[in-house]
Amino acid sequence: MNLRRRFLLTFISLVFLGVMAISSYSILFVRSHLLRTSRDSLDQQARYLATLLMSHPDEEEFLTMMMDYARYTEHTVELLDANFRVHLSAGAIADSTQPLFSGIAALPGSSTEDRQYVRITASEAEIRDTLTTVRYIIYAGIFGALLLTVVVSWVVADQISLPIRKLADAARQIAGGHRVALPQSDRTDEIGDLTRDVAAMADRLQQDIQDLKGLNQAQEDFIAALSHEVRNPVFSARGYLEMALEEVSAKTEWGAERDQLREYLQKSHNNLLRIHSLFADMLQLVRLEFNQEPVQLTRVSLDQVVAELQETFLPQAQERGIALKIQADGQAVQGQAELLRTALSNLLSNAIRHTAQGEVRLAVTRLDHARVRLEVSDTGEGIPPDQLGRIFDKFYRVDKARSREQGGTGLGLSLVQQCMRTLGTEIKVESKVGAGSRFWFDLQAG
Repeated sequence: MNLRRRFLLTFISLVFLGVMAISSYSILFVRSHLLRTSRDSLDQQARYLATLLMSHPDEEEFLTMMMDYARYTEHTVELLDANFRVHLSAGAIADSTQPLFSGIAALPGSSTEDRQYVRITASEAEIRDTLTTVRYIIYAGIFGALLLTVVVSWVVADQISLPIRKLADAARQIAGGHRVALPQSDRTDEIGDLTRDVAAMADRLQQDIQDLKGLNQAQEDFIAALSHEVRNPVFSARGYLEMALEEVSAKTEWGAERDQLREYLQKSHNNLLRIHSLFADMLQLVRLEFNQEPVQLTRVSLDQVVAELQETFLPQAQERGIALKIQADGQAVQGQAELLRTALSNLLSNAIRHTAQGEVRLAVTRLDHARVRLEVSDTGEGIPPDQLGRIFDKFYRVDKARSREQGGTGLGLSLVQQCMRTLGTEIKVESKVGAGSRFWFDLQAG
């Protein structure tokens, strides 16, 4: 519920409760006042009638006067004796089942023993009719007040929340990467101050975002250009070195000089391959980090992916004398084949490179109807606990000297982590020094 509706409902509820409380009290007050006034009026009428009857002592005239008075007022008029028993009665007999009220007065001038009283009785139905009219008037006033309250509250809430809603809309557009004109306010209250302060902050934020986008684009362009410019000389130098290695290997008369030259050429060739891998990983990492478009997930059959991985890494594992075990069990996931190949290739390459004996395993497990887990484990040297939190940092190596000798670029696990973020999941790791490591991530089943 937005601020405007919340303010409107709160204000209307408070007004409604207040009006209902006041109206209920008013109805009770009016009823009490009418009853009190009516009783006082009946007492006055009874005294007046008693005085009038004493001026005509004839009992027949008593009855005539009482009947005339009852007919005129539509009340019940009774003449009571000293024991308050009814002696004469005129008018309709009051319904005892209905609430009644009456006024009573003694006939003046009579002795205590033979004193008579005049009692005038009326039904509360008359007052109830009056109360009903008053209640309708009050309810009509309540409805009118609520209608006016709704209109006024809507206008006030709209005026209060309009600057905030404009700021919220601008913030959503800024979050979406759009540059928008920020709302301004000439109000002098707290809302105006808030609008101006937030607008100034959002303007600074937009400028920072634009600067950051420009910086990121410049960085991406620089790395892409650098990679492109370096790739051609590296390929050329690699070709020349391979040709030189073939020529040197074909010579037989050089002896020790040939072996030394071949060693130098081989080291140069290996370093060029490492530079090539480094720039390839760097370019792919930059593209993943700065790609703002959401990735489109498709169904990927893991059988084909793991078959390509096995074909690629089986010779490396056999060369190092370790077992490579890969199984997919016909599973499929929602993802991108290229990102999966990149991530699993780096995990398998690291596992093989850091395992001296034992095995490297890629396992695909169906966790439930919605999730599939891909896990790469090894029986290698493991990772110290104090370094587990940094292994995904760019260019971080657990054993820097050994990693360089083995051809690692220091970007493999960073690339794996970025692939997982692009796929909307998270890479996790467990490791024990001397017992091996285990990397895994979960994807939606395909």
